[in-house]
Amino acid sequence: MFNSLLRPVRERLSLKVIISILLLQLFTCAAFAGTTYYVNTNLVDKLLQQFDLRLNTDIGVVSDLVAGIPGYEAEVKDASDPLYAALKQNLEQVKVKNGLENVYVLSKSGGKDHIVVLADVPDDYGTDYPFTADMNKALTDNKTIVSEIYKDEFGIHKSIFVPYTDGNTSTLLGIDLDASVIPKMSSTIFWSTVIITIIVLLIGSIVSLAISRIFTKPIRRLMSATEKVAAGDLSEQIILKREDEMGKLSQSFGQMSQNLQELIRQILSSSDEISGTTRNLHQASGETSQSALQVAVSMNKMSEGINGIVEGLTNSSEAVSEIDGELSEVTQDVEEMQSIAVLVREQSEGGRELVEKTLHQMEVIQEAMRHSLEAAELLGHNSRAIGDIVTIISNIASQTNLLALNASIEAARVGEQGKGFAVVAGEVRKLSEQSSQSALSISELVSVTQENSRLVINRIVEGNEAVTQGHAWISETHANFEGIFKGVGQFSTCTEQLQEAVVNVERSFGQITSAMQQISGITQEQAASSEEVAAAAEQQSATMQELTESIGRCSDLAAELLKSASRFKVKVQ
Repeated sequence: MFNSLLRPVRERLSLKVIISILLLQLFTCAAFAGTTYYVNTNLVDKLLQQFDLRLNTDIGVVSDLVAGIPGYEAEVKDASDPLYAALKQNLEQVKVKNGLENVYVLSKSGGKDHIVVLADVPDDYGTDYPFTADMNKALTDNKTIVSEIYKDEFGIHKSIFVPYTDGNTSTLLGIDLDASVIPKMSSTIFWSTVIITIIVLLIGSIVSLAISRIFTKPIRRLMSATEKVAAGDLSEQIILKREDEMGKLSQSFGQMSQNLQELIRQILSSSDEISGTTRNLHQASGETSQSALQVAVSMNKMSEGINGIVEGLTNSSEAVSEIDGELSEVTQDVEEMQSIAVLVREQSEGGRELVEKTLHQMEVIQEAMRHSLEAAELLGHNSRAIGDIVTIISNIASQTNLLALNASIEAARVGEQGKGFAVVAGEVRKLSEQSSQSALSISELVSVTQENSRLVINRIVEGNEAVTQGHAWISETHANFEGIFKGVGQFSTCTEQLQEAVVNVERSFGQITSAMQQISGITQEQAASSEEVAAAAEQQSATMQELTESIGRCSDLAAELLKSASRFKVKVQ
């Protein structure tokens, strides 16, 4: 089992060594790659600056050379034009002299982009050549433009364009330099960095594996010896002829093994002696423990007799104390009953006064209801009288209307002389109709009033009956409260007499309790003395039993220690 636990430790240690070295290599390779990238970037920037400087220098030379040709600003008509021949000759000379890749003149006329002159290329005039974005920008902004590195079917270039115009045409003077060296150099540096990194990683992996094996070999030997020691074999020795930490560790392990062997020898010798001694002690302590147990049993029997007497006295004293306590509680209860009786008497007195006030108020209400009933009956009588008067008015209006109608008939019969009388009769008829309508409205109002009066009289009669019933109930309640008040007074008198009797009984029981407590105290002191003697005997017996058990456990432990120490193998001296 210990071997299985140590094996992962060895494997993890080797793996950690390998991983540490590989991480160091990865960091080194990353630093190398970063440095190479930085150097490559700076180198490319420097080369681009040199290219730009050369292009600006060469374009100046070419511009000056073209400017020296008479009529250079004129448009070249065709390949037979003397200006074409002069331009071609000068551009070819400067190309060879300065080592340029291409020197040319381009033109944009009539919506067509074409070559005017291209050095070292026959039949170049008029060949279509679409302008690039940099060329168009140079013409649009009318300034010199240096292009970035670009690639076409003829190779990788870096160019410069200078515009000049003659009014109708747009002409460019351009130079190309071969820039293939820059991407080639960058590619070479990149792949060189990759190859060097791979080689370093491979070599580093091999070296880390070798260093791991060299570093963990003595550790594996030391672990093997440790496994044997863990299994109980202390005779294993390990000697590493090294001056480093591993050598010191092996020396410490050897010293530890020797110390353990000496300790195991001493344990074996001492365990044998302890085992014999504890057997003798166990036998002697057993005999002593049995004697102490017999003494304790005898003392316990004597103590039990005295405790019986004490228990009887204690029970009697407790019973008297309980009765005394119960009497105290009864006294408190009686006092509470007395307080409650006084409180109930006061509350019953207040209730009786309240019932008397309520009875008086009910009489007042009953008298008010009687007056209300008389007023309602008078109102009903008056309503009936008003109805009779309205009936008389209605009859008078009907008679007046009939008389007015007769007067109108008579006035019509007389003719012209009765017109005034007819007018008066008409007004009288109108007045009688209005009186009739008013009498009808008053009659309806009186009918409603009579109905309401009848309802009010009914409600007042019902209220009067309810008040009468309530007056009767309040009278009965008043009589009941009178009886309760008298009963509470009698109860309060009885509780006062009971309280005096209970106080006298409580005083007598207090004297009895004091006497019983004195007798119980004396008896308990005697019982305590006998219990102390019995407790001392029992304690001695328990101590001897514990000693016997301890000696027995010591004997068992000595046997177990001897058995455990026997598992180890030591050199015989």
